[in-house]
Amino acid sequence: MTEPIKIDNTGEMIAAIPAMLGFVPSQSVVLVFLAGNRLSHIARMDFGEMDHPLVTAAISRSNDTEGVYVIVVADNRTFHQVLDESERVIAMLLGAGADVWGSFYTPSIRGGEIWTDLRGLFETGTVPDPATTQVGAATVLNGRIVARDRSELTARYHRKDSVTVTDRRRARAAKETMREEFASSIIRELAELVSTRTTPDSALAARVGLLLTTDIHARDAILGLAVIDPNVASETMEAIASKLRTRERVAALTVAGFFAYVNFQGPAAGSAFTAAREEATQHPLCDTRMLGLLEKALTAGLHPTMIRKLAGTGVRIAREKFRVELPAPSGDWI
Repeated sequence: MTEPIKIDNTGEMIAAIPAMLGFVPSQSVVLVFLAGNRLSHIARMDFGEMDHPLVTAAISRSNDTEGVYVIVVADNRTFHQVLDESERVIAMLLGAGADVWGSFYTPSIRGGEIWTDLRGLFETGTVPDPATTQVGAATVLNGRIVARDRSELTARYHRKDSVTVTDRRRARAAKETMREEFASSIIRELAELVSTRTTPDSALAARVGLLLTTDIHARDAILGLAVIDPNVASETMEAIASKLRTRERVAALTVAGFFAYVNFQGPAAGSAFTAAREEATQHPLCDTRMLGLLEKALTAGLHPTMIRKLAGTGVRIAREKFRVELPAPSGDWI
């Protein structure tokens, strides 16, 4: 069992934010919610964009939240602007019934930067290098990548190399020849890739794209790959989606976003869903039912542990319908 990581002071809490978000925020207001001495969840919005509905949604993500810290991250702002923004957000939080435990400001989240207490006597301290903290080290050990900024996170879901016409033709031929075994073979291959952290090639991407858009049961079974490793599963499907177009790309991005969501990477999930929605807008015949449900869940702040149950169901479908044995789910996966 993984030991909980202790955050001892304000500087460490600020330095942990990039690992918790999945990217280094700037020009942002970050809300860090706690249940006692345990992190409950985190929310971020652009500087000046926080409003009452967003605050209410952020508070309602958990029933056990006891307090919240407000962290303003913004350079090129006057101290007066920072104070005004902090007080504006605090007023909304208090109005929504939250208990604000503190508010802090830092121009950026990098080692050696100065943070300032906005609610006390303007005491200051130093932000440690995020990469050297326990949270940063754990992030690296778990194979998760912290993007330098939001744009880098979004770029992960851009289209890159596309599958070829030959790849698509061979995928269709394999489906016709293998019939029922087509889906099983792909699920097994994906499970092997996730287990070994191997990058998928274009030929596999073509087969996965075809499967996702022609067999809803197979798509649901693929969700079970999260039980192996949700982080690697997300990276694998992200790589596959980057090679696909139209409805296949929408389906792959939706699954990639699901994997990020259940891995507590809300911003990454949101980026995947946004990319999927943009692609679907250009191709109106895409099936976006699952995408819509996940978008609503993320917007409403549904906790990842609630979504994880879909992965547990996927493991059962993989075993019963496709004769593929994935690791048995436990805990909040079932």
